[in-house]
Amino acid sequence: MATVPLNYFRRISTTLPTTLTQVYSAPDSTAAIMLTMLASNDTANPQTITVGISGLGGQNGNIPALPYVNIVKNFVCPPNDVTNIIIGKVVLQNYDTVYALCTGASAVDLTISILETLNTTAVVTY
Repeated sequence: MATVPLNYFRRISTTLPTTLTQVYSAPDSTAAIMLTMLASNDTANPQTITVGISGLGGQNGNIPALPYVNIVKNFVCPPNDVTNIIIGKVVLQNYDTVYALCTGASAVDLTISILETLNTTAVVTY
């Protein structure tokens, strides 16, 4: 088992691709709390994004891994603007993974603020 710090703040930033792609995965023995998720549309046109979370970190061979749920689906980001995708907090358990895509290539930047914390609770599998 890897040694992880009790609390570790991270910022994940990426430009969204046009296919559903892994953006972040909670490490082993770690719970991750997504504090904010900002989508910045860098173009003069509205862009549509989808962001979702899967369980089991792809261990069942599916991409995204099942179970999979959308946080937002076909959400329109206004042109030249930033949008906070999540209101409140979203908790990820060991290996839970965030996936995202955008309809326009290199059009939207996604930034997630995350608190990773040592997870000593049992993980429920589906």
